[in-house]
Amino acid sequence: MPGLRWSVVDWCLALSLTTLAEAELAVYAHCCDAGRVNAAGYLLTLLETLPVAWRRRAPVPLILVAGGAAVAQVVLDSPVTDFSKVGVLVLCFTVASQSRQVVAVGMAASTPAGILAAAMIAERSTTPYELMVLYVQFAVAWGLGFAARHLRRLDAERVERLQHEEEERTRAAAAAERSRIARELHDVVAHALSVISIQASAARGVMDAAPEQLSACLLAIEAVSRDAWAEMRLFLDRQDGDEAPPGAGLAHLADLVERFEQTGLAIDLVVTGDVRPLPAAVDLCAYRIVQESLTNVLRHAGQDHARVAIGYGEQSVHLEIANAACATAPAGAAAGRHLGMKGMRERARLAGGEVSVEDAAGRFTVRARLPIGAHG
Repeated sequence: MPGLRWSVVDWCLALSLTTLAEAELAVYAHCCDAGRVNAAGYLLTLLETLPVAWRRRAPVPLILVAGGAAVAQVVLDSPVTDFSKVGVLVLCFTVASQSRQVVAVGMAASTPAGILAAAMIAERSTTPYELMVLYVQFAVAWGLGFAARHLRRLDAERVERLQHEEEERTRAAAAAERSRIARELHDVVAHALSVISIQASAARGVMDAAPEQLSACLLAIEAVSRDAWAEMRLFLDRQDGDEAPPGAGLAHLADLVERFEQTGLAIDLVVTGDVRPLPAAVDLCAYRIVQESLTNVLRHAGQDHARVAIGYGEQSVHLEIANAACATAPAGAAAGRHLGMKGMRERARLAGGEVSVEDAAGRFTVRARLPIGAHG
């Protein structure tokens, strides 16, 4: 308990100063001038040193008591001991460091005048040298007190700044986590809903003309819904945000292509280079970019053919997803594609890579480069 510890320290300091001051006064009475030492002198010395024990609770009233006792000693021509003077200086330091600043400054400014006034009304004359020593002693006490106040304020500002920075980091981490969850859920849900929409349209088309194909469409809808639900549950249950969920990675790219081909989208898959496992974050990023790009082809391009090229390099993996050229795209295609492209760019940025798009003559191409480190 810091408060109790400092209270014990203050009591020890106060009792030590009191004992030494009273002892010094007794020695002075015995050896030097017994006529100047009386009961009032011992009492006033006690009032100068003992208040140090409570200096942190009420420094301003206590310094008035101790200072008044010191002035009374000077006026009554009672010896002022070195240790009682230390008690008053400690109280000056406490007022400067802990009291209201305007009060501390006012009392510090009035100290020289108080010392001079006490010296002028004293029975014994005070030499300029003695006055100068007193001024220096009190100036040092007040100066150290104001310095301690300044250091304490700087420390409080530093603690506040660190707390603010920690709160900012917490908010940034929470925002990044929300963004990551939004990207994952967008990719899973958008892909599933696109496939479901295509299969539902196909089911409506064959309902009367070819009822025997209706079952296949409904089974495809059921399978996609089940897979999307399972992937969402696995994602939400995962503790590691960079770990790819089961079934999401370039190793499962053939399965992804097969699911899209079941909707009627023909895909040419080309893989070149030294195929090898990728870092989890890069693997998931590459898979999601391919998935989102094919979903955009399915939803927006109005095409039934796409090309996916994966190139494994020494220090990076290159992706290219393109749909065949067409004269027009469905209305709202650019607006619908915007969120998915933003998510792809953010994924690539977090993985240390980049994504570029090219839209020329109806052919929409997504290119991505993701770093994977040196191989071998």
